[in-house]
Amino acid sequence: MRLETPDGDFVVVNVDRVSFVRRFRGENDTSAVNFEKGNYLVVKGSLDSVMTILAEG
Repeated sequence: MRLETPDGDFVVVNVDRVSFVRRFRGENDTSAVNFEKGNYLVVKGSLDSVMTILAEG
């Protein structure tokens, strides 16, 4: 899936590698996507919106 970072760049996320998604530092409009080995990717979007995008992928 293609997600946008807070800086406006786009990254491609392999949905099969995502372990969980959480809010980033308590902010409602930024989420952190966790991968298998504890690597985080910070993306734009609320927890609900990011989960919906990943579920569609």
